[in-house]
Amino acid sequence: MRVTAVYRAVSVLAQTYASLPLGVYRQLDNGGKEMDRNHPLYRVLCKTPNKWQTSFEFREMMTGHFALRGRCYAEIISSGGQSVAELVPLHPDHIRPFRAPDGRIAFEYSPVDGPRRIILQSEMHFMHGLTTGQDGITPLSPIGECREAVGLALATEEHGARLFGNGTRLGGVLKMPAGKSLKDDPSRQRMLKSWREAQSGLRNVGKTAILEDGLEWQSMGMTNEDSQFIDSRTMQIAEIARIFGIPLHMLADLSNSTNNNIEHQGMEFVTHTIRPGSVRREEAMERDLLYGASALTHCIYFDLDGLMRGDSAARASFNSSMLQNGVFNRNEVRITEGMNPVKEPAMDEFTVQTNLAMIQLLEAITKNQQQPAPAQGAAP
Repeated sequence: MRVTAVYRAVSVLAQTYASLPLGVYRQLDNGGKEMDRNHPLYRVLCKTPNKWQTSFEFREMMTGHFALRGRCYAEIISSGGQSVAELVPLHPDHIRPFRAPDGRIAFEYSPVDGPRRIILQSEMHFMHGLTTGQDGITPLSPIGECREAVGLALATEEHGARLFGNGTRLGGVLKMPAGKSLKDDPSRQRMLKSWREAQSGLRNVGKTAILEDGLEWQSMGMTNEDSQFIDSRTMQIAEIARIFGIPLHMLADLSNSTNNNIEHQGMEFVTHTIRPGSVRREEAMERDLLYGASALTHCIYFDLDGLMRGDSAARASFNSSMLQNGVFNRNEVRITEGMNPVKEPAMDEFTVQTNLAMIQLLEAITKNQQQPAPAQGAAP
């Protein structure tokens, strides 16, 4: 996390999942669903998962663990019976998953300030990322698998800090003239110390060096242009973006971005990063937190439309299309925009454009127009 690109990538993922609207829904017979705020799990997931965290903080922490280590855990505290009272996050570095004799997964938890204990699968909410091992339960750590890329980013940052800490002066040698030499090691050390105190560091930038007895300074290091320092740092941002599936512009790299491709990169971020992650989280919560009959009648759902809240033009276009095609009514649009519904019958009606009438209705109107008008005085 000392690499700024890693910190930003993890923050983007954690805050995005933490801010998405999340709910517990009752599944309807017609294939739809409706929010069930009376379900006991709604309070835990959407309000207060434990005694000290909000829903945002809990989901942010869990996503941060998952992004860095490929796994995250929260112990399920039961209220008695088949109900979840709290979800207590546990650090993944202190947990070792293993397969129990019944085929399920159990977890060995070794806290820093307590005795080791075993947590059963029914007592743990967990998510595991990509797993390629023979046991099928030990996920890969993104940072562990890509440590060379992150290490190179750390190395370039350290190089830059040292370089500018020395006033952008690279290393070299003090060269004695031919036939002269320092008699002993203490003399060499005193000269080197004197040179460093006089010439190294930002406070000494621009000072004039005085070389006595024919001494000559000879630089031995590469310049930043020779080592392509700036290009290396830019390349590492792209490497880290690939690890986490984050568009470059979200890591403040706008070198190859335009207004048009940024919009499409944002759409790809939702499609290829946030949506798969949402499905992973929904299925994990349904597996671990829905008990008994609720496992058949309820589901847990992230509303990805929440990602549109920052784009007023996109929201306006979407809501207008839904209204004109009879998908939403006006009160439903008001609710999604954070406003209260209006108690008017017309606001609950579904409307469509008149030029989108049903084909059968158009056929009936055409037939009536083609029939000859009845003779005057004849019975209609």
